[in-house]
Amino acid sequence: MSCTVLITGANGFIGSHTSRSIEALGHRIVPIDVVPRSPDLSLLGIRTPSHIMNVTDAGAFRALCEKERPTHVFHAAHPPRNEDPSVINYCYHAMTNILEAAKEFGIKRIVYSSSASIYGQLKKPNGELVKEEDAVSIYPTYFYRAAKTVSEWMGDFYKEKHGVDFVALRCSSVYGPGLYRSIPLELKKGILGQPCRPFLTRPLDDLIYIDDVVDAICRALFADKRLSRAYNIGLDKAYISKDLQRAIQKALPDLKFEIGQHPNAAEVAPHRNRDPLDISLAKRELGWTPKIYLEEGIARLAAWLKEHKNTLRL
Repeated sequence: MSCTVLITGANGFIGSHTSRSIEALGHRIVPIDVVPRSPDLSLLGIRTPSHIMNVTDAGAFRALCEKERPTHVFHAAHPPRNEDPSVINYCYHAMTNILEAAKEFGIKRIVYSSSASIYGQLKKPNGELVKEEDAVSIYPTYFYRAAKTVSEWMGDFYKEKHGVDFVALRCSSVYGPGLYRSIPLELKKGILGQPCRPFLTRPLDDLIYIDDVVDAICRALFADKRLSRAYNIGLDKAYISKDLQRAIQKALPDLKFEIGQHPNAAEVAPHRNRDPLDISLAKRELGWTPKIYLEEGIARLAAWLKEHKNTLRL
């Protein structure tokens, strides 16, 4: 059965890859974003034009839902990662508008692009990994983390009080073609003859390729059964800089590069140890498991960059 999926943040990295996949499955999409799609992400070949609008505009968003009658929502919209309270304000109003529309128009399911950053440390004091149903400790770290937590809380509230079917996917470090930061940006610089300094976000990082993330999103959106409130979506292993170096050397043997460091490494690295997430619940209930490990992921990214080298711009 064909569905109508409204996608917020549809012109961003995760939103664009998800839009392409849902189109390929034969479903109708209603993409919205506040900005046009970047030149790199436009290379993905998404057919459906996006509505340029802000999901925090309650009147405009409701009118769009009334016109398009989405059956499902994938919510990936997020403001720039500025460390100020406006991030929380945006996320609260965006999620509230989506949840109110779901309640009014009987939307079947909302899948939210959350983040593993909500956890803080990934291990309990006794050494066990945290799980999706464990309480999240509240302490001052980043507004980004707080905004994701507030958005999940709103979804949980509407699920319990109003019966809105809400599911959060807590993704680890996502990478792939078209991401304009981190490893993909640095490799693009190298392909185009610029200084290339790819880096891990943390000294021990659980990188997950975008195709695996999109697979999890589609499984969560279209699963014909009751789902849990949240799932960890990550790789079942973590990597160090040497692993990244070897993967790049194998995929791009002629590339001149050196392993760099996150521009805010002093702030980011202590935030939490990036041990692998516990993904057993996603495996059990969604039938999802990661398939693309670092070597293959870097190889896929490198192949895409080489294919589009003549059209890429910095």
